[in-house]
Amino acid sequence: MKRIIFILIFSSLISCDIFESRDPEQPDTGRSNFIAATTPDILFQNLVSSLQEKVLENYMACFVDSSFLNRKFKFIPSAGSISQFSVLADWDLNAEGQYFTNVKSNLIDNSQIILTLTNEVRNIQSDSAFFQYDYVLNVPLKDESKERNYQGSLSFTIQLDDRKQWVITQWEDIQKENLPSWSELKGFYY
Repeated sequence: MKRIIFILIFSSLISCDIFESRDPEQPDTGRSNFIAATTPDILFQNLVSSLQEKVLENYMACFVDSSFLNRKFKFIPSAGSISQFSVLADWDLNAEGQYFTNVKSNLIDNSQIILTLTNEVRNIQSDSAFFQYDYVLNVPLKDESKERNYQGSLSFTIQLDDRKQWVITQWEDIQKENLPSWSELKGFYY
């Protein structure tokens, strides 16, 4: 009798595939192209990819962290944008993160923010550097009444922190002609 019970239990375990391996689950986190910014080029690649991938942590890692460098982040908005958005006058890293989060939540599903940097000008010292770019920023917002394309020039001051990683310490946005600038996007979505 015990033998029959054992055979019945064993056969039921085999038939329900309890010992079969299952397919692995996909990870919860998305793919990320973030790399420790040991060169200025990597820093700006990280900035572009963090926008495209919409990863707040990677975006914020492009900026100075006072734990690793005794500097405060400074943002200089484009001319005229402060009169539209007074919050830009006292912009800090918290505001930077808040704006990024708000933009992300207002994007068309499965879309990407595309930043194109051109006409690079660079001046690199041993532990600091100055970079200037022309930019085009495409932001596919759900609200079609909002501007989706921003253009201008950017001036970045970057420095090496205690981790030997390049970080943005100052960002100046320069408006081109009467085109909407990145500062306006920041002010609107703060």
